[in-house]
Amino acid sequence: MAMEIYSKILDEVPEPAVIDDFIRAAEHLGNLQVIYGQQAEAAISYRKALFFARAFQQPDTLVYDINLFLGEVLFRMSRLDSAIFHLKEAERIQSEISLEVSPERLFNALGVYYFETGNYLQSIRYFTQAESYLDAASGDYVQFARYSFLSNKASALYHLEQYDSARRIYSQLLEWNINSDQVRINLANTFLKENRAEEALQTLSQVGDVKGRNFLSFLNLQTKGYLIQNDLTRSDSLLQLTESAFDSLLISSKDYQRGIYLSNYGNFKRKKNSFQEAIKYYHLSVVELHPSFNSDDIFENPKELSLGMGAVTLFESLVSKAEISWDYFKKSQNNEYLELGWDSYESAFELAEFISANFDNDEARIFLGDRALKAYQLAIGQLIDFYQTQQKDSIKNQVFLWAEQSKSTALRLGVLESKKRKNSGIPSTLLDEEQAVLQQLARNYRDQYENPDESRLEALNSEYTDLQVRLSRLRDEIKTFSKNEENTASLSIKAIQSRLPQGVLLISFFEGTDYLTLFLLNNESLEWQVLDWDREDHYQVLEWKDQIRSWRTGMSYQSPLIISQLSNLFFEEWKSVISDASLLMIVPHGVFSGVSFDEFLVDGQMLIEKLPISYQFSALNIQKKDLSTWDQSEMVSFAPFDQKTGPEGLELPALPGSSEEIQDLPGLKLQGPRASLENFLKMANQKRIIHLATHAVASDEDREASFVAFYPDGDFRLFENELKFQAFDQVELVFLSACETASGKFSESEGLVSLARAFSFAGADNLVSTLWLTEDRVATYMSKEFYKGLGEGLTYAEALRAAKLTLLHDPKMAQFRDAPYWTNLIFVGEIQEKSYWDFFLQFFLVGAFALILIGLIYWFLILRFK
Repeated sequence: MAMEIYSKILDEVPEPAVIDDFIRAAEHLGNLQVIYGQQAEAAISYRKALFFARAFQQPDTLVYDINLFLGEVLFRMSRLDSAIFHLKEAERIQSEISLEVSPERLFNALGVYYFETGNYLQSIRYFTQAESYLDAASGDYVQFARYSFLSNKASALYHLEQYDSARRIYSQLLEWNINSDQVRINLANTFLKENRAEEALQTLSQVGDVKGRNFLSFLNLQTKGYLIQNDLTRSDSLLQLTESAFDSLLISSKDYQRGIYLSNYGNFKRKKNSFQEAIKYYHLSVVELHPSFNSDDIFENPKELSLGMGAVTLFESLVSKAEISWDYFKKSQNNEYLELGWDSYESAFELAEFISANFDNDEARIFLGDRALKAYQLAIGQLIDFYQTQQKDSIKNQVFLWAEQSKSTALRLGVLESKKRKNSGIPSTLLDEEQAVLQQLARNYRDQYENPDESRLEALNSEYTDLQVRLSRLRDEIKTFSKNEENTASLSIKAIQSRLPQGVLLISFFEGTDYLTLFLLNNESLEWQVLDWDREDHYQVLEWKDQIRSWRTGMSYQSPLIISQLSNLFFEEWKSVISDASLLMIVPHGVFSGVSFDEFLVDGQMLIEKLPISYQFSALNIQKKDLSTWDQSEMVSFAPFDQKTGPEGLELPALPGSSEEIQDLPGLKLQGPRASLENFLKMANQKRIIHLATHAVASDEDREASFVAFYPDGDFRLFENELKFQAFDQVELVFLSACETASGKFSESEGLVSLARAFSFAGADNLVSTLWLTEDRVATYMSKEFYKGLGEGLTYAEALRAAKLTLLHDPKMAQFRDAPYWTNLIFVGEIQEKSYWDFFLQFFLVGAFALILIGLIYWFLILRFK
């Protein structure tokens, strides 16, 4: 009756005097339609309310709830782009206008959105924010709401593979006796994520009478558990039961649980070696999970990229479809299935990059990149097998491109976003506000880092979450100014080769689960090696890295056997082409991230003796640039700890050698109090070259704890998260003489998430950084020689090599010839190309010098024999 009355009211044309009542009627009708499951009709009612509110220029306060409710409805309809628009509009109204509303429902809705689109870290921040608003509330509602927010948070935690944290929350919720069956279902899901099927099934056995949509989730989880245990009889029965449940519940298409059910069916058929049936079910799962893809043809894959419910699950279904297609190709030798697997992997990888590009933080991108890497390793391993029989260049080329595409996606997307900002017309007020929030986050983290008081830490954690949510809002607003450009670098061999000048050689590593590939690329050809590689090989390299990182001045050193073994394994086949090259660029991966290759051997000589070496995060990051004229006035050096130590407890001793290190360097020199964080932030983007002779702390556990230290007065630490969002557009080179700036927390896809990477993220294209502790006298010597080389017209890579070779041949530095003293300095950056005029000038100068020398010798001999 009420719905009928509201509908009749809305059929009339409203008068201005009663527009408020008219809008409320549309809202109430929408609410009733939601209760009765009429989602599409509710969306129409809410939109009608918004239309008239705009038409009659009603205040935002009137449409806060309507935007929130419409966002929730559109989300349930899998209209995610529209849903987030209205949820963000409600968030804007809530943040700008003081409303007597409880914002926890809004923040929970936003958390659910981020969860379903795979941004689990961001979802946790919103769930935590939602819970924080319950503290001042009262009534029975509070406990139920807190249950909901904590349960959602636990689900995000287990997707982030933080299983212990998720289980602790579920154990807490079971004590509350609120919806315990749903808690057990979620807990079982956590066990399944860890492949602990027995514990998952035992937990599910404690679930009572489950009805409705929860019954579908319950059945899907049981099926997964029995599939893990290879109990195909029970799996088959459960699949039949699940199909009947979908029919009886009249579930419409594009349903997440049906997508899971179809994927389970694909897994079931796969275990029975019914390859074609498995492909069919994986394809149906893709159709169900993709918002707009509806093709019945298994040889097609979605080309339109969009975020839908369970975007990460869609990625997994595409990978499963690709993998089983190639398994069937091996059996049938039908090339259609080779192409199908290839295309399915391509769709999966494009989707992963699209999802990542839509994330608003580096942490979420790194997590997704690590997850996607497992699929890349699987795909590349299969392609390597195919190459053994087919020997096609197209396979070799695809292996190389996928290997490079898998590396440093988060960094590449972050740098691209930063470049887009330059020409996007973003208001300076927004950028200033973003910078202010980043500084507040840095201060907050500093306080957490130093504060042992538990009560104070709780308040700081709450503030940290608020700041992260505020930062998310800002970045969403900033994104609206960016042009919708292609996020992926050109994925072709020719595009990469066009950035490799004559004589430049690229060697790129890719570590798989049981193989290691090495690629050798120049501007004309691509060669590769595929080596057997197991966990024992991996751990031997890891042990060597740990040994050299823990090496200290005064300890004896002998080049380990593993270097000669790996040198023969990697470079023996390519020694002639390496010897003929003018520059070697190395792209490490896996266990080789954080390795210096200087000491590796080619033809009995160290690699650094053969040629200059530079490093890059991925071949897709390679850029070439004309060698610029050296101008020492465009350089600034910082030595904040030349006399003073850091605060007690931080282990930042004075660095008296840093004063000597910078005193003879060109350009502006800032020491002691002048080398403050404030001065660095003021001057950093005014100079082309920055030299930092200071302390750096690189955490291999929590990268947010990594920082570069300046003069210890007030705020003196530049934390990694704040550093990444500095604007170093004008900076050409950063020389990080600080210790361990190229080391940090390890990510499978990004490599070492280091301070050096943060400088790259901020726009510094060229970096000299350190992999482990540096001896003061070596740092001083290397710095002087490096800049001397730049003054002589050398490139950055050439200058660093020249500095190292000069040290090795200088009798005064004989005590520092052991490799750990100097191999820790590495160069990451662009290929600097010398012009023909540079070559001509160098040739002319060398020739002129030779003529003068000959003349002097001739003159000396004439005088002697007169």
